[in-house]
Amino acid sequence: MRLMLMMFTCVGLAGCVDTVSEDAGTFTSRGETYDTMTRQFQRPDGSTYSRMTIYVGAERVTCIPNDREDCETALLDTFNRARSGF
Repeated sequence: MRLMLMMFTCVGLAGCVDTVSEDAGTFTSRGETYDTMTRQFQRPDGSTYSRMTIYVGAERVTCIPNDREDCETALLDTFNRARSGF
């Protein structure tokens, strides 16, 4: 029951946001450079927000653009998860 409620909520929220722009780029951390895609989204009330996706091999990491600490923490979490086998 909870799973179905979460699915309907996610589908409903996904329909309420439009992608305004997409910009490809790179992010460098610990001597490695990764491809990125920064997307800007617009809510129905006209406000916008952005998310940056960093491609790490087959993995994807999402963080707040222009927040280096957030992006590096997300990358570190991915590396730690890969090492632990989860």
